[in-house]
Amino acid sequence: MYRDLLTRALGKGEEGRRSHDLLLADLVDTRARLRATGAATPVAEALAREVSYDGALIRMCAALEVHAAAAWFDNPVRERARLERELLRRGILLPAPHLQSA
Repeated sequence: MYRDLLTRALGKGEEGRRSHDLLLADLVDTRARLRATGAATPVAEALAREVSYDGALIRMCAALEVHAAAAWFDNPVRERARLERELLRRGILLPAPHLQSA
């Protein structure tokens, strides 16, 4: 189910040829929002944040020629970690997501 949501989110194709700077800014922004949730955050909103971040992660990886696809997100936590390691190998250190409590 998650792969299907992510595939549909990526299928919009509205990014076109965005610069690496814009892709990185989007990735950092969505990462910050990924964990910026309170105890009362609705499940749908938390899921939307994950899909948004993973989409940004896939787009950044594609721009850097790192193999990434929504179809590989059977285990989102594992695939997300793999792609983040690949970006780190290319010199992109992502800030830790901010943790907020309600």
